[in-house]
Amino acid sequence: MTRPIRIGLLGCGAIVRTHHVPSLERVPEADVVAVADPDPDARARVARLTQAAAFERADDVLALAEVDAVVIAAPPNMHAELAIAATRSGKHIYVEKPLATTEGDALRILDEVGRSNVNATMGFNRRRHPLNARARELIADGRIGRALIARTAFCEPAEPTEVAAWRRSRSTGGGVLLDLGSHHFDLVRWLLGTEIDVLDAATSSQDSEQDGAWARLSTETGVEVQSLFSSRAAHTDVIEVVGDRGSLRVDRHRAALDLTVRRRARYGVRPAWSRPGKDVYAWRARRLVGRGGDPSYERTLRAFVQRAAGAGVDAPTLEDGLRSLQVVLAAERHADGSSYGAA
Repeated sequence: MTRPIRIGLLGCGAIVRTHHVPSLERVPEADVVAVADPDPDARARVARLTQAAAFERADDVLALAEVDAVVIAAPPNMHAELAIAATRSGKHIYVEKPLATTEGDALRILDEVGRSNVNATMGFNRRRHPLNARARELIADGRIGRALIARTAFCEPAEPTEVAAWRRSRSTGGGVLLDLGSHHFDLVRWLLGTEIDVLDAATSSQDSEQDGAWARLSTETGVEVQSLFSSRAAHTDVIEVVGDRGSLRVDRHRAALDLTVRRRARYGVRPAWSRPGKDVYAWRARRLVGRGGDPSYERTLRAFVQRAAGAGVDAPTLEDGLRSLQVVLAAERHADGSSYGAA
């Protein structure tokens, strides 16, 4: 039997405890053997969950010969330094979004990985959510006709006193465009199979820097897109695509995939049935017994582990991370008229 891929976790924040560790525990091909975080309480909590060796410095994990691959989940302003160091150590890398905080840093990561033999995966886990995967199939099958309009909203509220320090400032990777927009910008590209240009954008800062934003976008295929992001508004994660023959609405929190089509003989639209698919059925069934969670993390990390083992598995690339970051940076330039985020 082939031994598991031995994983090091670089960063031990809340997302690692709530999503990465439980997900990797369900991947039999993976074994978390080391964790690193400068916060002693954070690394101790994750070490207890994994029974892994705990270190203050990421370099100590990267120096371990028994570590095959690392998950980089430190604050975004540290992604470039850690990804480059891990690549030079010969470790396969999984980089949480965003890829970096500047385009220059993102390009440095791609250059280093491109000259290496490591496999790299971008942490755009939402692509592997059953609802989004099925939505992409329905759009590709032409169920809504030619896509013309898209609307998205992603809101993750947090009490100001509970926000991690790095999330409060854009310089350390905070702000809803990097945190939330990076996901939806990637999903729009992936769902519609096209690139994005930013037409206009604005940000607001009330409790922390860039805790609200909107963006008006256009795709190369002519789809007009409007997106809203907030860390103050109630939980929302919705993407709606309107075509010339119908519309499709994905609502993650409602576990809903709503398809409507134009009536043939009368005015208006009607609901249309579409088979959700076995993955959506399975996720909904787990939700009914309180075990739904978000399966996209496990699915994406499993793909990363399989790629690290040499399998030709499809997964989001660092190039996808670069394109999403470029949209974020363009939105910031429109919002404040500066070269914010330039290399």
